[in-house]
Amino acid sequence: MRDRLEKLGATDFELRVGRSGQFDVTVDGTLKYTKSKTGRFPTDDEVEDLVSV
Repeated sequence: MRDRLEKLGATDFELRVGRSGQFDVTVDGTLKYTKSKTGRFPTDDEVEDLVSV
C-alpha cells in the first residue's frame, strides 16, 4: 500500500495497524473509506480516486 500511495504522489500519509481487519483511508483528516461499512478492502482504483481528490 505504501508503494501505491507514493506512486500516486501522496506525500503526507501514515499507515497504522488496525484491529480486527480494520482498514480506513483518511485524507487530510477526513475519513474517505472504511472497510467496516463496505465489508471489503478498496480496489487500487478506489484508493487512487480517494487520494487524488
